[in-house]
Order: sequence, then structure tokens, then C-alpha cells
Amino acid sequence: MLKSTTTFIRHSLIPTKQALRLRLAPLHAYMIASIGFAVLVTIVDYIMLQPDFFAPMWLFLHGFAVFFFYMITVALAALYVQLITRVRQRKAWPYRQAWPYAVAMTIVPMFILIVLFHLSPAFLYVGIGLIILYLTVPLTVIPAKKKHATKPKPD
Repeated sequence: MLKSTTTFIRHSLIPTKQALRLRLAPLHAYMIASIGFAVLVTIVDYIMLQPDFFAPMWLFLHGFAVFFFYMITVALAALYVQLITRVRQRKAWPYRQAWPYAVAMTIVPMFILIVLFHLSPAFLYVGIGLIILYLTVPLTVIPAKKKHATKPKPD
């Protein structure tokens, strides 16, 4: 279980053709990666924000909120992946394949987006562009189906 999760995370670091295999990742791999992401972002936010709130309660509530909003981002990314594959291949990936791919391709850019947002909220658009880039680059490597010339039927 740990080996497949580390493989999942390793292949999600850079958007390459190898990342396309992550659409077939097992459930535990991308859920553990998502939970790990939420914990990491919660710790970074705690260090950056230094809240004047009861620490365990803040960490729990903030971690839950980070995970919730990250899953919303992944759902939107999965819909975007389905749109791109539908346009390029004439057939969209099933949601069960688009979701793990979207998780893999949003972990790194989402973390960068959060760090950039802490530096300056104006960098939010750079992070969103990075997410779109991470999602799209491997999908452009997939060979597009060619349209077959239709022959007229003889009468």
C-alpha cells in the first residue's frame, strides 16, 4: 500500500507521459496522497498564519476545510480532464479514471498555489494557470484519433 502511494506521488511531481498511467491508480494511493496533501498544507498554513486559536482544534478544522476544498478542486479538474479527452479523442475518460489523474496532477500545483498565495494573493492566477498546465500537458501527448474518410454508400 505504501509502495503504490509513493509511486503515485513520485509520478505526479512532473507532468509527463508517465503521469497518464496514474488514471488507473488504486483508490488507497490517491486517497492517502490527498490526505497527506491536506496535512502538509494545514501545517504550512499553521506556520504561516500563526493563529491565536486552540491549536488542536484549529488544526483539525483547518485540515478538514483544506481537504474539502481540495476535493472540490479535484472534481472540477476531473471534469476538465473529461472535456479535454472528449475533444481530443472523441470519447471522454470515465470519471473513475479522470479522478485519480486529476488528484495526481493537482497535488503539486495546488501546493505551489497555496505557497504563492501566502506570499502575495496576486499570485493566485499564476497557481491556477499552473494547475491547468499540469492537467493539460500530459493529455496533449495522447495521440488524437484521426477522422476516417467516409465512403459514400452505393445505391
